[in-house]
Amino acid sequence: MDQRQSIPAHEGRATGMTIATRPTSVTMWDFSWLLRRHGRESEYADVDRVLDELAERGYDSVRIDAFPHWVAADENGVRTERITALPQGTTFMWGNHETVEVEPTTALLEFLDGLRARGLRVALSTWLTPDATARSEQVRTPEDLARVWIETLTLIEEAGYTNLIDYVDLCNEWPLFTPGPQTTIWPDGAPHGEHLEPWSDEEVARIDAFAAAVRAVKDRFPELPVLFSYCLRNAELPAADDCMRITTDGYDLAEAHLWLSSTPDFVRDTSFANSPVAWDRLAEHQRAVAQAYWPDRARWMDDLDQLMRRWKHWADDRGLPLWTTECWASVFWNPDLSDDADPWAYVRDVAEFAVPRAIEYGWVGIATSNFSQPHHKALWADADWHRRMNDLIHNR
Repeated sequence: MDQRQSIPAHEGRATGMTIATRPTSVTMWDFSWLLRRHGRESEYADVDRVLDELAERGYDSVRIDAFPHWVAADENGVRTERITALPQGTTFMWGNHETVEVEPTTALLEFLDGLRARGLRVALSTWLTPDATARSEQVRTPEDLARVWIETLTLIEEAGYTNLIDYVDLCNEWPLFTPGPQTTIWPDGAPHGEHLEPWSDEEVARIDAFAAAVRAVKDRFPELPVLFSYCLRNAELPAADDCMRITTDGYDLAEAHLWLSSTPDFVRDTSFANSPVAWDRLAEHQRAVAQAYWPDRARWMDDLDQLMRRWKHWADDRGLPLWTTECWASVFWNPDLSDDADPWAYVRDVAEFAVPRAIEYGWVGIATSNFSQPHHKALWADADWHRRMNDLIHNR
């Protein structure tokens, strides 16, 4: 018997809220939608144009950083209209690599208005992006996290846009990207490095304490699905399953980020480093992919399939509809480091396997890749490919 047939499609839960039960095509524009409007990195400066392109490519929804720590008041109750965003590291492929001045509240409301005008939806998250006044570090406790989100969502509610929200992810890839909460979870310093030890039961308990933020936001906005999203910390078991140990108390859906580069054999055979790597390390990975992927494609697809089935079973056991907004090939990929005539061929090919599997297995929110964004120019320009993939999702 084909094991894939044993995985039922999730039909949603009777929660009194609107949770999509038919597949939704979603893409991730993270914090780039706001930060990359300036200087040499200004692909999102023409908001109307990029939103038209989003609609033209067939996406239903876009996942963005709502910058709740910038929109809400700071720890002293002071609101700031303009924020100085700090540059991203030189090898990080999202955000701006220069210091930029932004107006997050005005920009967020304008962006939501543009989505509504085009019949599009939004998933809200945050990377607690750093700025000149270290506001991200002021978010330390579950109460802090709940407060900045409640203030941000209240502003969105007053502007009349809450009906556009697919879900609210209180922190992307929890508990990463959390300089403040990590000081609460790991008082002696958060563990770093590529080869991480599994979390202790005490560490998991401190992480789980932040479920109080989920409950607090839900109490204020019972109509909105609320959660934390996850990515695998390490390709090797048991650390690979650490996120499966975190409570989903109060969650309305699951958001798991899954890549072929989350599987141990692929990591080993392609020299993948699960961190914002130096260009020489990434170039080594990309050369290894060019040599190892195509001759052994069936093996790699089987590994990815097993990873997807494991997380679908986990979501079903928790009674949670499953979304994935970051996926399916390698976490990091730079076409400028490739000698291939078509440097995005590998990324597209893995997606062309994974998206039909996600449809078959009953995913509710399905992305094409975490590179389906305007600043990954050549992939974004392939509008026919995006439409073809999204047509698969819509025609389930």
